[in-house]
Amino acid sequence: MRFRSHDPQPPVGSLDDSLAVGQMIDALIQPGSFFSTAPLSIVAARAETIPWEIFRGRLVPPTQTRQTRTFLAWSLFGEDASEPLLSVKFDLRDRAVHIVRALLTYAWTAIDNAGGIESTETIAWSRELVGSVALAEVANPGELRDEIACLVWQAFVGTSRLPLTSVEAPLPDYVLGQSHFIASTIGEPTEQPIADWRQLLEYARNQPLAWMERVKLIEFLLRRLPTNELPALCDAIPADWSIPRLLRSLFNHVSLSPYTQLVDNTLTWLDVLRRHETITATEQIDFHCWLLRHLCRHLTAYDLITFHHRGANYPDALALDAILRANLQAAESNTSLFLANDDASRLRRRAVRQACMLRRHYEGHLVPDAPTSPGENTRVMPTTFPRLPAEQFLQSHRRRKQLYAGVPLSDLLTPIGRTILSASLEDLAHPLERIEQGIGLFIDRPLGYAKALAEPDLTPLLAHEAFSASLVRRRGKDLTDLAEVLKLSISPACLQAVRENEATPGGLPHTELADCPRPTVALTDVRKVADDFIIARTLPVGLRELLSLAGVSVMPRLAVNSRNPSGQPVLTLFDENLQRMLELQFDPAQGYRTRAGTEWPRGGVSVVG
Repeated sequence: MRFRSHDPQPPVGSLDDSLAVGQMIDALIQPGSFFSTAPLSIVAARAETIPWEIFRGRLVPPTQTRQTRTFLAWSLFGEDASEPLLSVKFDLRDRAVHIVRALLTYAWTAIDNAGGIESTETIAWSRELVGSVALAEVANPGELRDEIACLVWQAFVGTSRLPLTSVEAPLPDYVLGQSHFIASTIGEPTEQPIADWRQLLEYARNQPLAWMERVKLIEFLLRRLPTNELPALCDAIPADWSIPRLLRSLFNHVSLSPYTQLVDNTLTWLDVLRRHETITATEQIDFHCWLLRHLCRHLTAYDLITFHHRGANYPDALALDAILRANLQAAESNTSLFLANDDASRLRRRAVRQACMLRRHYEGHLVPDAPTSPGENTRVMPTTFPRLPAEQFLQSHRRRKQLYAGVPLSDLLTPIGRTILSASLEDLAHPLERIEQGIGLFIDRPLGYAKALAEPDLTPLLAHEAFSASLVRRRGKDLTDLAEVLKLSISPACLQAVRENEATPGGLPHTELADCPRPTVALTDVRKVADDFIIARTLPVGLRELLSLAGVSVMPRLAVNSRNPSGQPVLTLFDENLQRMLELQFDPAQGYRTRAGTEWPRGGVSVVG
């Protein structure tokens, strides 16, 4: 598995030659591979002896270990920074390369005050281990360079699309459009960091970028650019880059918190692309509707009551509102796309119905002054993102801000919007539309169940569609109330179909699932939402990655950790008839290793039944 699919200029030398390895790292960590709005300096190949201990995949803070280690280090410093923002550390003794990043955080330190020990909060640098690569586990210098390039890139964009820990989330400088990295494997980078986004895009076009590098580059530019420069971005994107597909991947992997101009810029850019005839009005609206359906399924599974720190982190709700507004505006001049009698139009109406239902459900919901989480609130951010009092995300009754305050759904809906919503309510006579009312999208990392508490987990991430009949009935009442408030009519036959719903996608009862032994996001979260969920299917994107690791060529309907006769979790593949096809096992005692941003068991995964 590789980060970039090919290496046009494989590095010369041998992995046994420390000088060659050092020269390869030196070529990667050049100023011209970095974009920065502030001065950067690189200290290359300097020996350092520092406190160093890794425990369960994380760096132990220097004050909590007596161990030291000597490295040959390449360090990237920002302006007036006492700690390197990024450091590539070559351990010549153990023949391994480590990538470490640092960010400013609020931290508690102990001080001796008049003979007593007290704790005080200070601002300090926090070091995070992005990843390591042992030279003995790579085949050649090209594979080593590919892996180091991936880890340095992840130091900026985060190591996971599910940022549960700090290192899995992007650096603040990336989120705010201030710094980025693209490895150079063709040509020589410049001697100075890139400061102009057009130069960055031109530089990137000449490199053999991985797909996710393209995605994260577009995300970075949409985070960085002011609105008046978005037309220029439209002209600068290569013609062979599929923009609708790029944007879907972007929002499948994005971290929306802290909430920046990314969503608004994306919606504005779609308007620019349509006016430039780069995309059609149909493509623009279909992207809006896909994203609304995606957000609604996510918020059905992970609501703002039980999850997201009881609604403290609510960027999805803000995005839902912005995208719904843009979609309704686009519908004004493209009404036929929503009201035709075909499946595509029904899907577009579904997006409007689900978004309107959820938006009204959360009207007036108490939230902190800005979306945040306990971990994010420890990061030192610019004054435009002020730190919130801890009680706002820990105690919901201390919150004062209300979602969508002063702008009820009725004010958003134009006569055309009401017509579309009314037609979408009549669609509930269709079994698939009633099923959608009970579908939530839950995520899981089945190969990570054996990991230790709080250990980073980059094993393949699976997404599952799960269905609850009780949720359909609950949503049916919500929609009936919505129609009454908005004075929209629903035919008696449609109302009866909703109340007596017998439509179901079928699936595996949640009682068959094995509990995850770690307190982390897992498929068994369905039990926190409703007590009658069935798992309908595993979505294919993450599933293909998982199956490729195991060498399995068949495509099952489900891949879940179910209970074996002894009650232990076993990764089980189910066919279309929900019959057990295969069971997969691995030895967690051998640990894990990471390639191209994905972690899998070091001893491999084998088919046992």
